[in-house]
Amino acid sequence: MQPHAEVMAVLAFEHPNNAVTSVAERMAAGLVCQGLNARVFTLPGDAQALAAVPPQQMLGVLSLGPMPLATEIDGRPLWEHFGRSPVSVYLLDALLYDLARVPVMKEFLADAASQPRLSLISPEAGYRDWLGGTLPVAWRYLPFAAFPQLALPGTAEATPAEPQGRFCVVGTIGGELGNAPAGETLPALLQRLLGRRVDSRRLQQAAEALNAPDAHPMPARTLAASLGWTPAEVMTGNEQLAATIAVDSWFKRERRLAAVRSMTGLQVDFFGSGWDQLLGEVPGFRHVGQIRHGDIAKLVPHYLGLVNFDPNWQHGLHDRVYTTTAMGCRIITNDNSALAEAALPAEQVLCYDANRPAIAESVAAAGWLDSLPPPARPNSELLARHQWGTRMAQWLTDAPMAVPALPAPAMADPAPAAVQPMPGPAFAASVNASLGAQTHFSPALHPLMHTLAGTRR
Repeated sequence: MQPHAEVMAVLAFEHPNNAVTSVAERMAAGLVCQGLNARVFTLPGDAQALAAVPPQQMLGVLSLGPMPLATEIDGRPLWEHFGRSPVSVYLLDALLYDLARVPVMKEFLADAASQPRLSLISPEAGYRDWLGGTLPVAWRYLPFAAFPQLALPGTAEATPAEPQGRFCVVGTIGGELGNAPAGETLPALLQRLLGRRVDSRRLQQAAEALNAPDAHPMPARTLAASLGWTPAEVMTGNEQLAATIAVDSWFKRERRLAAVRSMTGLQVDFFGSGWDQLLGEVPGFRHVGQIRHGDIAKLVPHYLGLVNFDPNWQHGLHDRVYTTTAMGCRIITNDNSALAEAALPAEQVLCYDANRPAIAESVAAAGWLDSLPPPARPNSELLARHQWGTRMAQWLTDAPMAVPALPAPAMADPAPAAVQPMPGPAFAASVNASLGAQTHFSPALHPLMHTLAGTRR
């Protein structure tokens, strides 16, 4: 298929272990499969290259999270510079986190309320279901996809790996945005954050609701319901937003710790930082180091299974789930309503309760410790169904690029654009995703948008 002359830009940002750029590259490859001239720009490093694309040749912009949008061209936000093009932000973290730490997110949402070409996309539907009625912005649900590594037939790497009798954990811990000190209890956290404005009885009730065996997968939603906060108050109230993020972050850490502690007695390798400091010495646990995002597919065939944690999601799966199962390997993951629509092979998936994990008992009951499985082989059906070409086709069907094809202008001696790079040399320590659901757009400027617009610099 001959690609269009217009450019479809996929924006990434600099991140440890190449995690974000590797996602952008797969998304761009999926768009190329649809006949689009997709290019990846990792900002701020590629800012000049992005600025060199004439606005009339920009078919659309897909930004991985809002951080790339902090780069300005000629003193204007990217979505204004490319003012005739659809611009979508694929949320790599809960919207609440982006509102708190990425100021440009509020500006984008304020403009998106009156410009349907600006929209949100996310790989999880729970936050969209909760916040969407308050936020009059187009917001689509598009799940993550697999990141396979397939060797060519006849090569040495094509020989299937022999699994060892160990499990692996991939991810980081201890760098959560809430910054709660290690060992701080939930009641102590609530008292520290809200003790001056919320009476102790309501804080106790909130702690009980959050710690209930049947607690909602999204602690942020449970906290807001317990304290009577509306979604608008959570998103725009500084104290409410800070407290909600701190509690959500606390549960991210504690749920992960509870899950891996429930694996005591198993042989486990950890890839990622922070585990050894928080867990200490545990027999059978090895802290191996870091791994690049794109290499996870080559890692998992060497293990009995990979342990996954979805970051307080209700309906949406981390890409580790799709990658592991597509490579023909086993995944241990928390209960999630999106597993039903993913339709993964039951023999490859073992679920645990994020509120009350018991992984060691579960793998023993499933017979996964009885013998080593045969070498894993990629699952072609899953590779076809859960790959980025399929996901991008789904997105383009739901939100087609409606910008008319314009003749390409002469490119001789264009005036260089003045680029304002993103502030700060470091970015988020982990890429956690959330949010999603059906499209919901209201052309009227919602009162909440006036609050967000008031933050514009």
